[in-house]
Amino acid sequence: MQCEEFTNKFTQYVRDNRDRFIDEVRRFLQMPSISGSGLGIKETASFLQEFIKTRLGGEATQLVYGGHPIVYGKIEGSSRRKMIIYNMYDVQPVEPLDQWISPPFEARIVEDKIIARGAYNTKGALLSALLGVETYLRLCEEVPLDILFVLEGEEELGSPSMPKFVEDKQSELRGSELVYFAIPSERKIDRPSIVLGNKGIVFIELRSKISEYDVHSSFSRGLYNPAVILSHVISHLIDPLEGPKIPWLDEKALTPTEEDLRYLDDIKEAMPFEELLEAYKIYRARLSGDALYITVFFKPTVNVDGFSSGYTGPGTKTITPAEAVARLDFRLVPGIEPEDVIEGLKKIIERLGVSSLVEIHVHDAYTWSRTDPRNPYVEISRRVYGEMGYQKVYTIPNIPGSAPGYLFTRKLGIPMISTAPGHGGRAHAPNEYITVDTVPKIIEYTARLINRIGQKISTEK
Repeated sequence: MQCEEFTNKFTQYVRDNRDRFIDEVRRFLQMPSISGSGLGIKETASFLQEFIKTRLGGEATQLVYGGHPIVYGKIEGSSRRKMIIYNMYDVQPVEPLDQWISPPFEARIVEDKIIARGAYNTKGALLSALLGVETYLRLCEEVPLDILFVLEGEEELGSPSMPKFVEDKQSELRGSELVYFAIPSERKIDRPSIVLGNKGIVFIELRSKISEYDVHSSFSRGLYNPAVILSHVISHLIDPLEGPKIPWLDEKALTPTEEDLRYLDDIKEAMPFEELLEAYKIYRARLSGDALYITVFFKPTVNVDGFSSGYTGPGTKTITPAEAVARLDFRLVPGIEPEDVIEGLKKIIERLGVSSLVEIHVHDAYTWSRTDPRNPYVEISRRVYGEMGYQKVYTIPNIPGSAPGYLFTRKLGIPMISTAPGHGGRAHAPNEYITVDTVPKIIEYTARLINRIGQKISTEK
């Protein structure tokens, strides 16, 4: 079913309901859904399940594969073609609380921003996209193709349930036209981006334990020090000035390709590093210019996320620590798979002669994702921005961050676009936000995207 005669009404309908839509998104953001602790997860999943059933007239269930529920839903369309709307309803912890200018689950409007954990990443966009589907249904009565909803509650934990879900539902998911992941993409106001991929990730905990109790440091000459052991391993992975020392991964990397570099200017304009420095109050970056963007976006990397050992409280305490723990994350690009990271790290630890003193615990491990920039749905998504008056749209081959997009693009062969109008920031940090106008923008964009997909399908019949 086409809805061409209604396209000029999308903008008006969203404008007429703007305040209601913003209130609905704020109420959703007021629901905690912290995946690490489980706070509010059950309630949020139930809310989304009920929304699909009552507001969209679809069917929905909660599927559990040992962790938090995946809300899996469907509304039937006028053709047997199908698309997937993927998103996440879980969020990161809110600490440190004293750095928030308003409570993280109050969703207070401050000037032109909604301040809340999950506002930008990505509950604000999730509900806005669902409201976009509802907007289409209100004006057009029936969507032009089946829409499958995959809303997970463990993305911030590395999406451990998603591989099992995709394996379980692959016959229903396979053959979809595309996967649409709504996330505000205007790092520069009025300059949205279409993201076509992401790096993979391997998150590893290294642990070294030499005693049950901390030992008086006067005996240290005759003991192993676990803090030193793990520091030694880390020193063979990262140089404090030169950065990552991972030739065993660099030599496998297939990026950047010539095509990747065609979009280098888009990356630089869409994601200016100066804004990142300002947002996170970074005093000094290690790289600059093209080298910074090429390295960050197209090269593998390793990072120390945390290190814990010994005593750092008030006064002095002279000990040899009983234990040390280091947490590392590796980011993967095309040509590199999780097993390359794990095996390579094991070889380094063996070469250093500390295998018997270091335990390796792999927490997250999934590979990279890419969608071809020439895919027709990339052009359709770009055309929708044109309908909404946007003059410039950036193409981003991949972002430095990680998400389980590979399950769709590489396991099922479905193109995936991550995009939506609107601006936000400070993901995972205090005072996470989206601008108030992000909500109506995503609603309208989603309705128009569905409409354009319907027009493409109708011409192919």
